Amino acid sequence: MTDSNPAKGAEELPEEPPRRLTALDSYQGRYLILATLLILALLAIAWFGHNYVSKVTGAQVARLEKRTNLQQQLRQGMRELQNIEEWLHRQLIEPGLRQKTSLEEQIQRLRTKLTDLQRQLPEGEQKALLETVLQTRLNRFATDAEGFLRISHDNRLRFPSTEIMQTRMRDKAATFTEIITDALDELRDQHDGSTELLLDGYRLHDTWQKILSEFRLLVANRFGVFADDPLAGMQARAGNIEIYMAHLQQELKRLEKMPAPEGTLYLEPETWQQLSRIADDWHREYLQLWKGLTSENWRRDLQIYKDSLAPQLTRIQADLGQIQASLNQESAGEIKELASVAERLTLAIFIITLADILLIFGAYLYLRTRILKPISATTQALRQEAAGITHNQIPIPKLRETRDLVSAFAEMRREVWRRQRGLDYLAHHDPLTQLPNRILFKDRLQHAIKVAQRNNQMVALLFLDLDNFKQINDTLGHLAGDELLVTVARRLKNLLRSSDTVARLGGDEFAILLENIEGKRQTRNAASKILSALSEPVKLAGHDFHLTASIGIAMAPYDDSQPDNLIRDADSAMYEAKRLGKNAYFFFSSELLERATTQLNLEREIRTALEKEEFLFHFQPIVHTRSKKIYGVEALIRWQPEKGPLRYPDEFVETLLAIDNRQDFMEKLLCQIDELQQKCIDELQIQLPVAINLSASVLRNSTQHNLVLNSLKRRRYPELLRIEITEDTLLEDLANAHVLLKEIKRLGIPLVLDDFGTGQSSLNHLRSFPFDAIKIDKEFVMNLDKNPEDANLVKAVTQLAHSFNMKVVAEGVETETHQHYLRKIGCDYLQGYLISKPISSDRLFAMLEHIRSRLKVVN
Repeated sequence: MTDSNPAKGAEELPEEPPRRLTALDSYQGRYLILATLLILALLAIAWFGHNYVSKVTGAQVARLEKRTNLQQQLRQGMRELQNIEEWLHRQLIEPGLRQKTSLEEQIQRLRTKLTDLQRQLPEGEQKALLETVLQTRLNRFATDAEGFLRISHDNRLRFPSTEIMQTRMRDKAATFTEIITDALDELRDQHDGSTELLLDGYRLHDTWQKILSEFRLLVANRFGVFADDPLAGMQARAGNIEIYMAHLQQELKRLEKMPAPEGTLYLEPETWQQLSRIADDWHREYLQLWKGLTSENWRRDLQIYKDSLAPQLTRIQADLGQIQASLNQESAGEIKELASVAERLTLAIFIITLADILLIFGAYLYLRTRILKPISATTQALRQEAAGITHNQIPIPKLRETRDLVSAFAEMRREVWRRQRGLDYLAHHDPLTQLPNRILFKDRLQHAIKVAQRNNQMVALLFLDLDNFKQINDTLGHLAGDELLVTVARRLKNLLRSSDTVARLGGDEFAILLENIEGKRQTRNAASKILSALSEPVKLAGHDFHLTASIGIAMAPYDDSQPDNLIRDADSAMYEAKRLGKNAYFFFSSELLERATTQLNLEREIRTALEKEEFLFHFQPIVHTRSKKIYGVEALIRWQPEKGPLRYPDEFVETLLAIDNRQDFMEKLLCQIDELQQKCIDELQIQLPVAINLSASVLRNSTQHNLVLNSLKRRRYPELLRIEITEDTLLEDLANAHVLLKEIKRLGIPLVLDDFGTGQSSLNHLRSFPFDAIKIDKEFVMNLDKNPEDANLVKAVTQLAHSFNMKVVAEGVETETHQHYLRKIGCDYLQGYLISKPISSDRLFAMLEHIRSRLKVVN
């Protein structure tokens, strides 16, 4: 964009000789004269038209006002009728609701409104129809409404089926419950091996309670408490009742055939027969109640409203609507009379319009000659000026307004150019630090790379990211963070050469472009100076803060010649500097690119594995130390690709947690545990405890706590789960961890402290958290026979855990020596390759099935 003088066009206007100003010297003066004449003519026409219309419409307006008053009163009556209908609706929805006005008051107000309207109506069909409404229909409605209110306030009348439920069914349910309770009490007093019969009694009692619960839900569904579709909810409950009732009768018949224990009163076959008869009687009453609840007359007040009150309201509304239509028709007739007056006025307006058209045509001829031609000539001159043609002759305007227009346009052009330069600066610079932004930096980087390639030089790109900037920003606020960013920008600009470029890419990321450098040595020196300059204390909010940064370095054309790729490489090198400990710089290398490529491939494979559900659990048994009986298993995640060998957690779990930070995959894995436990119970009658590990990311992130708790609640057997937490995870956020672990304990799930002894404050963890057991890390167990210190440590930990009433599990048990020593010191449970390697759920089930006949599973 080339600069030019925006006032040049205005300066070329030739000077105008002095002229005597008159009213005809401007558009305004000429317009005022013409407008005054036109206004006077229109006022005269309007005065004559007003007098004429006033005479004709005076009488019509009086009649219209009276008609309008009648229509307003009729609308008030219809509004009162609508209020009565709404009152009835509220009464149907909530009969016990105390409303502001009674139904009698509402009907009386309607009667008053219609009576007032009747007195003002002239004799005719309208008045006769309204009298019929008052004398016949409204009286009948009041009588029926009184009966409706009486029924709605008496539940027995309103719900005919209530008597069956509250008398006959309730008495039979109470009798059944009393008999079965006495029988259970008598069974509990027996000590002669009747445990199986006691369990049968408990199951019978539980089935009866389920029937009553389903019945209560059925009644609640009838009233729309739990379902949008009451009948569908009732049918679901009725189906459950029939299932439970069939099961109940089957159990009673079975118990009736069993011999009663000696010395019992309630356990004779007659008792079970009596219970069967009571259940049958209750079921017959229930079927009769079901018939009443599913009939159209299950609510008597609703039926009265539908059959009587609603049709009467509709008829009264129709009669009032007929009266309103008649009034509207009379109003329309009077409006037609006014329309004839309007037609005569229209003719007069047409004549006036024709005269105006002729006047406008004459004005246009004048406008084109005296105004449009001078403005067009001025506009053409301004277009030539905008196109860069400076040798143009702007005609001398004859009127003041044209001269003002040219001057204002020149001023506007100067302002536009000034703002355009300002917007261009804002588009390419960071508003906080005034440094070049990413757009301008990429443009300069691309230009620097081209110059370097042409002159056989090198360019260095330094990608700088502040360490722990988020903590300062969160602690002191965004204003302090902005102040820190400005300080960093100032230090970087003061430190580097004038030919170098410092840019802020966003957040706490900066980029530095070093041009015309000799090699890595010069770049290394520059990076060291930057780290040293940034390490000087920064005073924020009255405190000194020591700042560090991580720098990634990429060289062009050595590493890459494309700006985007060079920024990507420097960014990767910066993250490697952070990984190595921060406050350092790191040069990009091909090995780093290969590592990044490998990581990207792993992420892509994991996403595919999540879609194909290739992750599964393997299970490692845990046994009692002394009896060697199986106590439970630990679930360990594995990855089984469609093609390829089994992959272990060290290869993928960190990346998996980063990709699926909500850990949705765990829900599917926990379903595998549900299926395994269910299969063990159904086929082996074994309740199998399973231990699962809780990741550190879940403990840190309080927003995921509810997800974890809800997932545990959805398990079929949460009481058979064991949650393991590694000790290191507790060091990161004790408060959040304590809250989550306390909620897990409330669910009845035991907690296990895993890898005990590897953390920094193990004893404090035992005292502060509600653990039920600890796991001694395998690093200590595997060297028991070689390192006396490890042996003494394991012994001390076992004694310490027992003093806290905690169980001890030893991991990494691989030899008989390990087992012998752990049994000797009183360790409770063993886990390791000596017992079993982690195996699939199918192999685990086969193992349990194989040893079930000779080894009891301890729950």
